[in-house]
Amino acid sequence: MHRPRIIICRHAESIEDVDDSVYDVLSDLEIPLTDKGITQAHNFGAVLAQLLKGSANVRFYTSPGVRNVQTLKIVLPKLADSTNIQVEIEPLIVKQDWGIITAENKPAIEAERYETGVLRYTFPTGESAASMISRLTTFKKKIFEIQKDVGHDIVVFSHGFEFRVLLMLVMGWDEELFESFGNLGNCEYRILTMRADGEYFLNKPLRKHGLPITRLLGKA
Repeated sequence: MHRPRIIICRHAESIEDVDDSVYDVLSDLEIPLTDKGITQAHNFGAVLAQLLKGSANVRFYTSPGVRNVQTLKIVLPKLADSTNIQVEIEPLIVKQDWGIITAENKPAIEAERYETGVLRYTFPTGESAASMISRLTTFKKKIFEIQKDVGHDIVVFSHGFEFRVLLMLVMGWDEELFESFGNLGNCEYRILTMRADGEYFLNKPLRKHGLPITRLLGKA
């Protein structure tokens, strides 16, 4: 019996992954893939085609970010023609808005963010973590309801941090456990499969980075 799955994927490599100065000329959501990222997306399309082999109906959700949409557009033609595909650009899973970010101010903002706690921090000119968690919670409820109603496989093209937050919400991780995990690499994915009781299990754990949690340093 086919168990409905949620496959969460990170976008392929973008310019932001290799060059922070891109923030001086483009907004975060305008950042495109690198040439390496385009190749990664083509290769990942073949992987995803195998994962979805035999799936009659698949719903795709992607962040509006250019790098996410580009990745999805490269992947889709790799899938079997017999698969009924629905695609939705989903604002609920957009990357947390960091506000006005430049190559110059980004290091200081990142340092403050990790000291405060990434699940607690509000960017000075951007979005609070609480706001991001709220919309990802809404998205989680949305796809859970759809999957329980129609049983389709769901594929989500997300960003690295938001990928991890979405898994946290599904798996019920506490803050310290969440912070012990690192983001997945470009075009990495994880699979959540629905059990008979309606709960989900993760096919493979995330890697723990082994570094101390910045906000806990020096505290009893």
